[in-house]
This record gives sequence, structure tokens and C-alpha cells, in this order.
Amino acid sequence: MSQITTILRGAQKAYETPVLFQSAGAWVKSALAEAGFREGVIETAGDNVLLIGAPCPELTAAEYQRLVQSHLAIGADFTVFAAHMPPRDAADSITRIAPDTVPVVCARTEALAALPDGDLIAAVNQAISAGKSVEVVLAEPVVPVVDGVSAFEAQKRLCARINMRHIAAGVQIFAPDSVYIAPDAVIGAGTVILPGTIIRAGCVIGSDCKIGPNSLLEHAKVGDRTSVNSSQVYESTIGADATVGPFAYVRPGCNVGNKTRIGDFVELKKAEIGNGTKVSHLTYIGDATVGERVNFGCGTVVVNYDGYHKFHTYIGDDCFIGCNTNLVSPVKLGDRVFTAAGTTVTKDVPDGALAVARARQTTLEGWNDKRRARMEAEKADKK
Repeated sequence: MSQITTILRGAQKAYETPVLFQSAGAWVKSALAEAGFREGVIETAGDNVLLIGAPCPELTAAEYQRLVQSHLAIGADFTVFAAHMPPRDAADSITRIAPDTVPVVCARTEALAALPDGDLIAAVNQAISAGKSVEVVLAEPVVPVVDGVSAFEAQKRLCARINMRHIAAGVQIFAPDSVYIAPDAVIGAGTVILPGTIIRAGCVIGSDCKIGPNSLLEHAKVGDRTSVNSSQVYESTIGADATVGPFAYVRPGCNVGNKTRIGDFVELKKAEIGNGTKVSHLTYIGDATVGERVNFGCGTVVVNYDGYHKFHTYIGDDCFIGCNTNLVSPVKLGDRVFTAAGTTVTKDVPDGALAVARARQTTLEGWNDKRRARMEAEKADKK
């Protein structure tokens, strides 16, 4: 194939407009790179040039290649994409192409002198009037992105295309109109995507998972048969046969093992969670390495920050962390450690030990009955 140089024309703002997790220009450049074309300037007079007057995120690499191959085979000055054949004169030459023709044109560099700046399709029509030859390659209609409205329309069509591709591959999506999946996401067969789910760039989801409802994943890896319910996972890995949520927040840098439970209102950050560990509810674990088969009671907090520095916590296998335990970093708990409810741990705990760090309970019998009687008497005196 002859050398093809790609030139992006049109308003820069259009190329920067967001369309489904990336810019309209990024969609175009990705397709062009996949097609083997390069963006740049014309270097030799023999080049053929691919001109793009406005970004069309829906166009694939194969469609760009089809246009160029047709152009080289036809040998016209200009070859354009169009949804309908334009009118021809008695000599079978195209007399004018429609203003709504896709603004993607393949041209011979010798013909570019006849192509003024401005609207690409209008410029091609001016070249036709100047005697240049134009041919058309029929294509499905696409939406060029020129403003926010057209970006929204293009996004809807791309969402539908991506979702249908996953459905065809065995993914079940209950409400495709409410699910947004990035183009590079990998999802295994048998996985169910529930309404309100957003799967952003860099996600790899295994087979037979359940994602959603109302979940957001970004650069997340999720193992087979894992569920993520009404939760958010960022730049982290969740193992197989795990459950996350509802209302869990997995921040960047986490590695959660197999058969784990990350429950409601649990927040993780830079945490290594071993296989079989359960963090069921209302707990924060940050900058920590947690072993296998650990059970966290409700309200546990890893106290990892002193206002200036972050510190690490280590928890061994088979530990039982009682409710409302504070683990003040840096601290290390050995294997099989038990912390009593309400304990604040500030020192390392050896294997198999019980850690208790709370004030001893004092009971004053009858104290509250006397207080209630006094308060009721005061209340009666004020009437």
C-alpha cells in the first residue's frame, strides 16, 4: 500500500470533547494506529493523504482501511465516505456530495492544492467544481463530533455497540441503556452486569461474576465468580469467589485474595488481604498486610496516619480482631491473635495471644436510679 499520512483538521475543541471515558480524538487516533496509519505532515509529493475534518469515534480501523484501499484502487483525486450515492452528470462524474457526508476524505497530494481550508466536505465540493474527480465509498451513517450534543449521540451509539458485543460473547447485561463499559474492558462469559454499572478503562473481569447494581470499576481486576455490589473499586485486584459490598470503597493499591468478604461500609487502601479473610462491615484498613482467614469485627480501624506520615500494619493468619479495635501503626500482630472488643493496640502482639487494652469496667449500683429520681424532682418543681 502507498504511504498514507493522516491529517486531523477541524476545531481542536472537538477532538478534546469527552466521549465514553476518553476524548473524541483519542478514539480516532486509536483506530488510525490500529489501521497502521500515522499522523503528521506530508513528506513527499507521492503520498496519499487521509483527511479527517471532524472526529468520528464510531469509525473503526477496518473502515479507515476500506476507504484507503478503495481510494487507491479507484485512482480518483478524492474518495469520501457517504451513506448514499451522490448525483452524477452525463459523463458519470459526481457533481456534488451531500453536506452531511462523513468528514473523512482520502486524497492524492497533487489534488490538495484545490482543497481550501474550512469545512472539509464544502472544500471537496469546491474541488469538484474546479474539475477534480471524486468517488464515494458507501458506509453506515456515523455522528461526527462537533459539540456536546453530537458527542452525546456518538456516545450512545458506541455504548450500544460495546454492550451488544459483550452480550454476543455471553455476558448478560440486564439494562444496556444504563450500563457504560469502556472499549478496552475484558469481561468473561457468564458474568452478569446489573443496571447503573460503570466499567471504566483498564478493567479485566472474570467469568460468572456479578457486577452491580450501581458499581464503578476503574483499572480493576476481578476474579471468577466474584460479586461487586453497589461498590467502587479503583486500581486494585479482587480474587476469585469473593464478595464486595454493598457500599464498599476499594481504593488504589489493594490486592484482595480469594474467598474473601469485603462488606458494607468497608474502605480499603493499599491493603493486602489474604485468602478467606472477612471484613464484614464499618471498617477501615489502610497501608496494611493482612493474612489468611482473619475475621474483622465491626468498627475496626487501622490508624495508619499521624498527620505527617503513613505507617504499616501487619496482621498474621487466623486472627480475630474484635469490634471497635484500633490498630495504631506501625504495629504487628502474629498468627492466631485475638483482640478484645474496644481494644487499642499500640504494641506488637505475639502468636496466639489475647490483646486487651481498655479501662476496667466499674459498676456503681443504684447510681442511675438516684439520678433519675433527682432529675424528675427538679422537673416537677419547675411546673
